[in-house]
Amino acid sequence: MHPIRFAAVQRHDTHVFHYAPGDDVAVSRHWPGLFEEWPEGETPFTEWAVNNNNTEEVAVYVGLVWRLTAGLARYAIPTYYRDDAARTLGREPVLVDWEYEVDAEQLTAESRDNGFVPGRAALTIRPTAWEVENASRAGLFPLATPRDLVSALHAVIFDASSEISVFAVAQGAERFERLTAALRGPVRPALGHILGDDGIFLDLTIGSDLGNYDSIIIASCTDLLRPLTDLAADCAQRVESYEQRLDELHSVRDFLRAMPELAGVDLDAS
Repeated sequence: MHPIRFAAVQRHDTHVFHYAPGDDVAVSRHWPGLFEEWPEGETPFTEWAVNNNNTEEVAVYVGLVWRLTAGLARYAIPTYYRDDAARTLGREPVLVDWEYEVDAEQLTAESRDNGFVPGRAALTIRPTAWEVENASRAGLFPLATPRDLVSALHAVIFDASSEISVFAVAQGAERFERLTAALRGPVRPALGHILGDDGIFLDLTIGSDLGNYDSIIIASCTDLLRPLTDLAADCAQRVESYEQRLDELHSVRDFLRAMPELAGVDLDAS
């Protein structure tokens, strides 16, 4: 087990927290069944985006993102694979002009974080006129449950690295309109302006290929150090408990029953 620790920095009027574990991801002992064949139906990947490369730490990340943003409305930009995300989530996005970018090949928090960059979307082999016209726009999707976050991960996680940015803001159509307006237009947005007094930003980057690394970036105009420290400590306790129970997991069904306790969330909870 490698505890999750965030490094705090101040960026103008915004509190920013970086988690960049390198090779020391949160879960160090893994269920052996991840490296075996799975039966048809529900699997570690279909339910939690966990496989034998991106292992149980993905469930920890899903839980951390969801629990930190409790009570807020959550919207996500799955980087680059906008149209794949529309298919996995079963809904169309709101188009915006900017998305966040993290360089997964870099090890330090400072070198990884590129901030907001112009949006872009992958094109199919035979793109439609709409796809071509909107290839330079990102897609913002509402997330109703942790399962939606996992579905968004399904759209991106097959690449060398994958990235999802989550904007958690106060409930309501007016606040959502303010968020989308801040992510549109020719001027590069500032996190503080996007978040306002009520918002939390999280970027989850997962490295899959050799030389690509995981990270979580969290930003807020309020200081989240105390709740984030408490949440990270709870995650560490859950990982320790999970690693001690590994010998009790004899099947995929056993594994899936253990995941909500590891993550701290139920996939279908709001």
